[in-house]
Amino acid sequence: MCGICGFNGEDKSLLRQMNTLLTHRGPDGEGFYSDGKVSLGHRRLSIIDLSPAGKQPMTNEDQTVWITFNGEIYNFPELRKELEKRGHSFSSHTDTETIIHGYEEWGENVLQKLNGMFAFALWDTKTEMLFLARDRLGVKPLYYFWNGEKFVFASEIKSILADQTIPRTLNQNAVRQYLNLRYIPGEETLFQQISILPPGQLIMLRGKEFLIKKYWDLPSQQNGKMGTAVEVRERLQESVRKRLVADVPVGVYLSGGIDSAGITALAAKLKQDETVKTFSVGFDHSSEVDELSRAKIIAQHCRTDHTEIVVNGSVAELLPKLLWHLDQPHGDPVIIPQFHLSEKAREKVKVVLSGEGADELLGGYVQYKTMLRAQKIQGIPALFRKNAVRAVPVKILDYFFDYPVSLGEKGKEKVLDFLGNLHDEEKAYADLISILSNKDRKRLFLHQKKEDERLSGKGRLSIKRESPIEGSLFQKERQPLLHRMMYFDTKTWLPNYVLFINDRMTMANGIEGRTPFLDYTFVEHAHHLHHSLKLNQQQNKVILREALKPLLPRKIVEGKKHAFFTPLDRWYKEELKGLAEQLFTPSSVTARGMYNYEYLKNIWEKYPKSPLLYGKQLFTVINLELWQRQFIDQEKLAPQKLSTLL
Repeated sequence: MCGICGFNGEDKSLLRQMNTLLTHRGPDGEGFYSDGKVSLGHRRLSIIDLSPAGKQPMTNEDQTVWITFNGEIYNFPELRKELEKRGHSFSSHTDTETIIHGYEEWGENVLQKLNGMFAFALWDTKTEMLFLARDRLGVKPLYYFWNGEKFVFASEIKSILADQTIPRTLNQNAVRQYLNLRYIPGEETLFQQISILPPGQLIMLRGKEFLIKKYWDLPSQQNGKMGTAVEVRERLQESVRKRLVADVPVGVYLSGGIDSAGITALAAKLKQDETVKTFSVGFDHSSEVDELSRAKIIAQHCRTDHTEIVVNGSVAELLPKLLWHLDQPHGDPVIIPQFHLSEKAREKVKVVLSGEGADELLGGYVQYKTMLRAQKIQGIPALFRKNAVRAVPVKILDYFFDYPVSLGEKGKEKVLDFLGNLHDEEKAYADLISILSNKDRKRLFLHQKKEDERLSGKGRLSIKRESPIEGSLFQKERQPLLHRMMYFDTKTWLPNYVLFINDRMTMANGIEGRTPFLDYTFVEHAHHLHHSLKLNQQQNKVILREALKPLLPRKIVEGKKHAFFTPLDRWYKEELKGLAEQLFTPSSVTARGMYNYEYLKNIWEKYPKSPLLYGKQLFTVINLELWQRQFIDQEKLAPQKLSTLL
């Protein structure tokens, strides 16, 4: 895995600046190409073919095709053989070169041949076309700026911002989506003129002719086939096998859950000639969900070389560094343990396998079960449903809503929104995944009333603003509700929330993350499985658990899914409350011109009464403010210390 960047035109100084800002993604070397019409940069993280022959940007025999590539092509040995039979000659043993020759042979259709994670830019000097593409599921990022004349691209936004002619204008729509969802869905970013290429899409640029085109998508329909556990296990094993191939040490991130446990067990089975290295992260105080003890059970069962990472030290001091690597704020405190996990793993391995994608593909999230339960009471009038909930104590609601901390009164308010919208499944699902209630939105944002009027004047539902759910993604075809929720999450939550964290926190430490559940052949197979094989009244990921029974202890296979626990309550008491009070003073909030100060103050003062939602809101707004101070106010392109942002 690496870092890539470039633009149309020539500016060697700018190209070097852009490339330097990606050094953490590729600490093993750098390369440049420029011919006056296009400039390409590359930072190398050597994984396959560590020799100088693997250096990028790479070209073909007559130097008419150039590429800068980030990722791994897992089926490159098979592609290489096919291309050699067709007369192509190779000068390296890299997967990169198969893309070049594949493009020569098949043009843009080479993308249909690739099985892997990738983002690349390819320059065809004969046709003078710049061809860029991102992998099917969005494992690898690709950002770009295009104003009709200038085109700039990179693996990370900070590299694009090295071009000081690109304005750092805040995207207010993306801000609202971030504060609602804790991430930014779709192709927008917090910078108004910088976008991310969606998964499964490509760009063709020839002069001023700019085209974005979709080359792959999940089928919108589910055929509901009754697959077998054996087939799921065999497909997942093949995916793991492909991702164990490397010329450097490979390890596995191991939590206490079924997903990473399955990958660990399969890796141990496939690598019987050597001991698999596993890595787990936890905290220095006891928690409700003890990840480390469950991970240790799995590690002992699979006989791995296991490393435990215990997180301690200041959270607040680390946040500016994490935000610099993220380029955009993220509202999930899991970024903190993920960074420490990658930092420690890098001491022993250069590649790690992890379990991202299983929840979206196989029905793992708690909101799926909540929505399916709620379907059963859709026939009850909304007013009766809401009045009944108002009379129910919070402790009883906590039993039905399976979260690691109490809903509190604020959570109860969100439940009322949810129950009031059950007639519209899109709105109801938006209520479940957002962290602001309808009342919160009106209280937090200064100009929310005007925004409501503006949108309603265009005949658009408020759901369009509150979440990215719309008919085209949530699917109005009468597919099963579970299928529609998972389809939506695979298209939005997975690339922009889950994989976003995975890429940035691994790359921050120069380590490559691989995701076996996201082999596109496994994804397509899982997508078509009948919903009863994914979630039932008793358990989630039904067929995966059945598939892994022969490989794992019963306690792990039958264990209940838990969200990864972070001690936000302790962080609130020790650091975050004080940090919020420093960041959000009446004068600073007035100067920012976005928020209602009284609501912000309400978040940290009432946190103890409703820790679930207020905790998420607090971490989300703190990160946005720190990010704005670093990227917008100061326009820095280097990690800042907390003291310089206060």
